Amino acid sequence: MKLIIAIVRPFTVEKIVNAFENIENFPGMTLIDSEGFGQRLRTSVFDALDPFKSNKRIEIAANDEMANEIVAAIKQHAHTGKKGDGIVVVVPIDAAILI
Repeated sequence: MKLIIAIVRPFTVEKIVNAFENIENFPGMTLIDSEGFGQRLRTSVFDALDPFKSNKRIEIAANDEMANEIVAAIKQHAHTGKKGDGIVVVVPIDAAILI
């Protein structure tokens, strides 16, 4: 299993979720409000005072076979071509237990 963590711009979430709905047996996701910064852009004075940008964090625990399809959907629908579109991280899961 893999844990897919994606940090994306908030306005891209709806497009990403629509793409997930087209993936057969999609396992579900968690959506979390987040703030942070990557490579500093400093496009205004405000950026220097408050570097944190609002983002959405998507977390998905998926079978190994589905991970590439899910990552591809995120990349396609979160991409705007501008710096700061986000990041996708995929890490292995040793165990997952339903409560």
